Amino acid sequence: MNLPRGLILLFGLLLILTGIRYGRAVFPEREEPPAVFRSDPEPNWVALGEGFPDPGVHQFFDGQSPRSVIGMAVKGKQLPPPFDEQLDRPLNPGEFLDIQVQASGNIEIFRKWMPASQRIVLGIPLHPDTMVGDDWQALPGIGPKLAERIEVDRQKNGDFASLEDLKRVSGIGKKRIEAWRTFF
Repeated sequence: MNLPRGLILLFGLLLILTGIRYGRAVFPEREEPPAVFRSDPEPNWVALGEGFPDPGVHQFFDGQSPRSVIGMAVKGKQLPPPFDEQLDRPLNPGEFLDIQVQASGNIEIFRKWMPASQRIVLGIPLHPDTMVGDDWQALPGIGPKLAERIEVDRQKNGDFASLEDLKRVSGIGKKRIEAWRTFF
C-alpha cells in the first residue's frame, strides 16, 4: 500500500505538533527564580502647578526632591541656596508644587497638598492632618457642617494622630471611621 507523500508529511507534522502540545504538560519547562528579587517602586504622584512648563499630575520615583524636579523642568533659572530644607526634603505622594520665577531669575517655591478628591482617585492614602474643610467633604457622609466641626476640633484640641482620633468629634463614631478606613 503506497500512501501519497503529502499525506505522510501531514501525518508526521500532526504527530510532531501533538508531541509538543502534550509534551509540555508532561515535561514542563523549569524556570528558576531570579537570583535577586526586584520590585518596581511605587510611583510618587505629585501635582506640578504654576511655573512649570507642563503642569498637571506626574509620577516621580526614587524620592525626588523639589530641587531635582525644578532642575529638570525649569532649566537656566537660579535655584535657592543648596541647603534650603524645603527644596531638599523628598516629595511625598499627593503633594502639590508651585513655583514662581521672579524678575531677578530667582525661584520661589510653594508646597501644599493636592485636594483629597484627587488623592483618593490616585489611591494615595489620606492623613487627617493634611486635610482641610473641602477635603473632608470628599469623604462619604461628610457635609459642610461636619467638616467645620472637624476643623474646629483640630484647632481646639490639636492634630489627629490617627484616624481613630476623629471619634472625639461629635457626629463621628465607629461606623463612620470604618467606612473611611479604606481612604486612610
